[in-house]
Amino acid sequence: MNPISVLTSFPHGIAVFGQDLKAAFINPAFCEMFRLAPNAQSAAPELFAHTPEITAHLRKLLAEGQSYINHDFALEAPEGAKRTVALFIHTIDFGEAQTGACVIAQENLGKRELHREFEKEEKMAALSLITAGLAHEIKNPLSGIRGAAQLIGKENAELAEYSNLIIAETDRINSLVSELMDIGTERKIKKSKINIHRILDDILYLQEAGLAQREIRAVRDYDPSLPPVMVDADRLKQTFINLVKNAVEAMPKGGDLKVRTRTALDPAPTIAPQAKKGMMMSIEIVDSGNGIPPEVAKHLFTPFNTSKRQGTGLGLVLTLKIVRDHGGVLTLENNPGGKGATARVLIPLR
Repeated sequence: MNPISVLTSFPHGIAVFGQDLKAAFINPAFCEMFRLAPNAQSAAPELFAHTPEITAHLRKLLAEGQSYINHDFALEAPEGAKRTVALFIHTIDFGEAQTGACVIAQENLGKRELHREFEKEEKMAALSLITAGLAHEIKNPLSGIRGAAQLIGKENAELAEYSNLIIAETDRINSLVSELMDIGTERKIKKSKINIHRILDDILYLQEAGLAQREIRAVRDYDPSLPPVMVDADRLKQTFINLVKNAVEAMPKGGDLKVRTRTALDPAPTIAPQAKKGMMMSIEIVDSGNGIPPEVAKHLFTPFNTSKRQGTGLGLVLTLKIVRDHGGVLTLENNPGGKGATARVLIPLR
């Protein structure tokens, strides 16, 4: 395996600099994180114009051999967006008595993410408890109401319009309760080895006409080296259908829908205790819409929390459950710079 190709597809940002501070290697993840042009090969002062302290630490490392580690480094992008990353700067041996510097940047999974994971656990536990008994108590009388409405419509033609309305609303409630039951019910995962790109391509193919009508361009950014993965294909397909649907609805004026796959390291156990250890497959659904409204972002993965007029917010909760049943992780965040959002699914590779 070519080491350069591994570093190129690595999910964390990696940049290597020589003694003259000129870039010898920068991977795509680093370019994306620091908002650099692809294949950027400039010197550190130019690359880190918005974060000059990185250049200062590079100079200190090359002059004095002093490494730098900061798990909460404030990264400011050119457009003014700010976020926190884990930053590591240390020496690297070029051979022939030459040393350089390596900068590794990793999206920070800190206290904020840990708090979010605990909130997700609490919401899922509470929802399962409620739906266990309540759903059955609702569905039973609904069937009686629906049957009575059908009889009324047959016996009195003048009331047929009203009885049909009752039936339609009863069916809507019944569908809602069924969704709640799906979330609260433990289902056995039927795993088989599949190519994740085939699932994603099937979904994009089915959405092709709708995307064209909305003037949305589908962009595939796949890592061809990803191996087949053991998953429940039908349930995971439902997950990505929900996420793609959300992304499409977030772009009423059109835009780009990017579907990106990569390998990723397993999340810290304190952040995602349900996640299995080992290498993960990262699948990202990235839209270029208006992002997640603040009032919705505060209560993500809460049932009935939605900005859609006809939505229930249950689709995202069910999606979270399916991902967790696979030992995976689901995150949904606004993109840096405020344009669009990214849904990221991590699934164990083994």
